[in-house]
Amino acid sequence: MLNRRDFLKAGAALAGTLGMTRVALAEPPRQLLMGGKDFSRRTGLEREMKPSACWQCVSRCPNVGYVEDGRLVKIEGQINSIRTLGKLCAKGQAGVNQPNDPDRILYPLRRTGKRGEGKWKKISWDEALTEITNYLNKLKDEGNPEKFMFHYGRMKASSSKIIKQFLAAYGTKTIGNHTSICEGGKWTAQEFTWGKHYDNWDFDNARFVLNFGSNLFEAHTNHVSTAQRLVNAINERGVRVVSFDVMLSNTVSKSGEWVPVKPGTDLAAVLAMCHVIMKEDLYLPHGEEFLKFCRVTENVNASMEEKVAALKAHLKDYTPEWAEQQSGVPADKLREIARAFALNYPAVVISYRGAVAHHNGHDCERAIQMLAAITGNIDVPGGRCRAVTPKWKYPHGYPNPPKARKLDVLDGFKGKVMFPTHHISHQVLDVIRDGSQGRPDLYMWYCYQPVYSNPQVQRNIDTLKDEKILPFTVSISPFYDESSALADIILPDATYTERWDWEDMVSPNQIPEYYMRQPLVEPPAEVRDFKDVCIEMAERMGFPLGYRSAKEFFRLSCEMTPSVKKAGGYDYMVKHGVYVDPDDKPLFYQFLKEPPASKLEGDEVLFDSDTGVYWNWKKAHAPGREEAAAKGYTHSKKAYKGYIGQKVGDKVYEAFKPDKINKTGYFELYSALMANKGLPAMPTWHQIPEHININPDEMILTTYKVNVQTHSRTQNCKWLTEIYYENPAWINPATAEQFGIEEGDDIRLTSGMGKIETRARVTPAVYPGIISISNHCGHWEYGRMASGKKTLFSIDDPDYARKWWSENGVHPNWIIPSSPDPVNGQQRWMDTVVKVEKV
Repeated sequence: MLNRRDFLKAGAALAGTLGMTRVALAEPPRQLLMGGKDFSRRTGLEREMKPSACWQCVSRCPNVGYVEDGRLVKIEGQINSIRTLGKLCAKGQAGVNQPNDPDRILYPLRRTGKRGEGKWKKISWDEALTEITNYLNKLKDEGNPEKFMFHYGRMKASSSKIIKQFLAAYGTKTIGNHTSICEGGKWTAQEFTWGKHYDNWDFDNARFVLNFGSNLFEAHTNHVSTAQRLVNAINERGVRVVSFDVMLSNTVSKSGEWVPVKPGTDLAAVLAMCHVIMKEDLYLPHGEEFLKFCRVTENVNASMEEKVAALKAHLKDYTPEWAEQQSGVPADKLREIARAFALNYPAVVISYRGAVAHHNGHDCERAIQMLAAITGNIDVPGGRCRAVTPKWKYPHGYPNPPKARKLDVLDGFKGKVMFPTHHISHQVLDVIRDGSQGRPDLYMWYCYQPVYSNPQVQRNIDTLKDEKILPFTVSISPFYDESSALADIILPDATYTERWDWEDMVSPNQIPEYYMRQPLVEPPAEVRDFKDVCIEMAERMGFPLGYRSAKEFFRLSCEMTPSVKKAGGYDYMVKHGVYVDPDDKPLFYQFLKEPPASKLEGDEVLFDSDTGVYWNWKKAHAPGREEAAAKGYTHSKKAYKGYIGQKVGDKVYEAFKPDKINKTGYFELYSALMANKGLPAMPTWHQIPEHININPDEMILTTYKVNVQTHSRTQNCKWLTEIYYENPAWINPATAEQFGIEEGDDIRLTSGMGKIETRARVTPAVYPGIISISNHCGHWEYGRMASGKKTLFSIDDPDYARKWWSENGVHPNWIIPSSPDPVNGQQRWMDTVVKVEKV
């Protein structure tokens, strides 16, 4: 934008020449400002600017906010961020709507009628916290702290640290998350291969990009950072992008090629590509170099010849012709793409829910990891990399927490899922309802919508309503949403624009960026940041956490973190918002690092000859050296916590350090842990069971995301919902003709969970035989923009007179069953079979 002084000067010169035939500026603008300033349209005065961070989605991008007369009026990108390069998406800019939401909750509330009846009484914070802490103390005094269940959705960085320190000090480990409805399956599969969950895609250096089911131009977990880099790769370097997907998303539309694929068959396509690469020896030379660090057979000391032979034997029957029968993708197309991916080194293969949120999703992500590994595109510039994040130091809370206990309600029904390393939290209410694995007495949720965000909505409602099943429920939320409506107490939480945090999101260029969130405005009325509430509850119950506020926690963290302290600590971060240590370099080839020789010595260190792993049995909390040695690394509980390094040939490397499971330090294409459970050791094809015999009047229901909404927390943002307020069902023209459906027809979808009605959008932008509905709309609470329904707490807003639409869309979760991947517990969003008919 123009320098304001020059702008006003030019404006004055223009005003003085209006009567002349020719108009000339007194002088041209001398300077452009790249952001960081904004001016009031009303007064012309400069607005107050504060650096902070977004929380409209998991990307959590650095931002800056502008305040005028105590009100947040504008948010834009942080120009000093190396992650986002100064950019911010529409959701981030519409964060202005969150603190200014006229339907938000402003004080603690206590239910007075039946649950769900909508009758509430305003109470003080002292009343609310006295009731909650008395209940918690009672459970603890009875020896049942685990009967306090805490269930969170978006809880990251310092928010996670503070709240989990409170829970640990209290003594409960009955802590649910939301990962299984998000990317838990992808994470678990990565833990089985390279150990650490969360990947990064280096588009800056890639020569080819292969996409399976990721809509990264709209809704990836590191959206703004990655999307613009892929756009640059396409436009500036001509990088070819090939996208396999069931629908023409915006990402697919910007790709060089769309490869339509049957739902749940990405695995077949990937295996066929691996077949081509191994059969035609396209793994040479980069894949062969990397195979040294891969486990491909039960024997970790297998030779290169044995590894290659094992891969070729496993992939032998997965021919492109076979894959064509499964996926609908022509065999010649699979060959061509496989060759292009292998020969255009370095290349990135990316993936997300479209490929992974299926019954076979675990093996699909493992197969995608295999594709990257056999071409040598792991942890290299331009390849698929293990994520890099800033490493904050922070206070560790109450010094002597009790040994925590937990109810067995977090991992689904016993024996149904083999490796739920990130829990199966979408089934928590089902398991609680069943009761055979225990029930909490106090169920509290934070930044989460257990009713709306999880599948099988009606069952969620029925369970939360039942006081015999859940005696006491507490919602922590800024908004009166579908779940808060079923609570006993609602604590009004601050929006992210009113909080203190340090942040730690993934860097797209493998260099950590330290950044923070500070209040752009103060919380209104009696609203409080829940972190501060936890700190007060800990004080009340006699286990102080050692800091008095989230702000103090942040300040102490700044002084404890070497890089941030070097920059100037707390004062620097509050003023500038972001910091990158100039000594940090892009972190690639992490697996080549060698542990110090001193770490491989000592009585507490064991070498496991079966796996080649050096591990510290004391750090793994094994009972003793002899027992640990007798059991071995693989069979010792949580031995991965003591992992030191992996012997590869004559050297020891840090290699691919395990997390959550006792895998070796190799990149595991062969998993002994899977084999020990009677599962295929290497990625193996199996079809979605529900898709084998679909009736003529049935379709496969898939869901998708759009770039201007998140799952459940943005629909009352007026700027966003004006753009996207309804979600008709996409149907391919050939399928529509078969069902006698035309554009705009009212249709009914029926599954074992119930029925929904919506409108048909007939379009060739979706694969035949499926029906696709986004999962952002159809609210029946949460405020006037989201649901058309005024809450008890709504205040007047003149913008509602300008609301020109009446549709709110439909929520597909009513008819999607709670059904986990049998290996990792990921919710199978893309597998539901529905009957479709005109209304």
